[in-house]
Amino acid sequence: MEKYEVVSKISKTIDYNSRRWNKEIIDRYLLRYDDKRIIECMTIIHLNSDEYLDLTVELSNMYNCIVGCRFCASGSLPESRIFLKGEDYLRQVETCLEASNVNPLDYKMFHIAFTGIGEPSLVKEEIARGIKLIKDKYPNVEVNIATTGFDPSCFKYWSGQNLPIRTLQLPYYSCIPDKMKYIIQNLPVGYDLGRNIEEAIKYKREHNLCRVKVNFVVIDEFNSSNDDLDIMLSYLERFKEDIILKISFLNYTKKCQEFGLKSPDYQRMVEIIARIKRAGFDCYLFGTANNTELGCGQLVQNYISQDGEEGKRFIKRYPNN
Repeated sequence: MEKYEVVSKISKTIDYNSRRWNKEIIDRYLLRYDDKRIIECMTIIHLNSDEYLDLTVELSNMYNCIVGCRFCASGSLPESRIFLKGEDYLRQVETCLEASNVNPLDYKMFHIAFTGIGEPSLVKEEIARGIKLIKDKYPNVEVNIATTGFDPSCFKYWSGQNLPIRTLQLPYYSCIPDKMKYIIQNLPVGYDLGRNIEEAIKYKREHNLCRVKVNFVVIDEFNSSNDDLDIMLSYLERFKEDIILKISFLNYTKKCQEFGLKSPDYQRMVEIIARIKRAGFDCYLFGTANNTELGCGQLVQNYISQDGEEGKRFIKRYPNN
């Protein structure tokens, strides 16, 4: 299979809060999807101190993103959304592995993460096809999917496809509709987070490999007060025995700066974890308070705003960006 051209690359080693690992070795790539468009993907090696745990390749789900999260750098991509094909996911994997010079067989675990740009539920069929293509080549692969659930039928569809899904993750910003709409600007009419969590749990109960995570992205003075936490815990109480709460720092982006969005400080995040644990939820802290420049869409945002000739050519193609 022909690989994508690597347009840009950033490599970093980052100390990170997580349950199972505390360090990441990252290669993040911009790939030339076609003569007009670029997509992001990333190779990640997770370590616990000096012990290598797994190799993960994070993929773009589509070109550009339909969700419209107010804080997300993915909104920097110009032009309309382009849905990818199953072969495009395998091609991203092959390009990342070759560019990073890594072999999945050298690691205890090999994961594919559909957690990059785009909304997986809207390309549920091609996601499934891509997973099967990847599994045909790498039989030991397991898959993580982070979805807002714009199309809630995705869970039932994936359930019938015999896929090695180890994590289904849904985001939580608030259960108050106006606050949800503020953060997710393109939220569909009738969106129901509770229904999506229920559908993900149904998948989990039919597939022993799978866990359901709710990713609580904590935003200072938006959903970080004790009252906000109590509202969330009350809303999620019925799912307590079936979910893991991931308490995440908000990645810094230019969009965050534009709208005045930021994470609470580390001490407040620790207090939030303690309060949630006292309520009987399984939870852990995730991410870092530092600006890693590796959040979803950040590399492409920096790339198209740069002063170099390539960035200028990209902007010239899309002067309304």
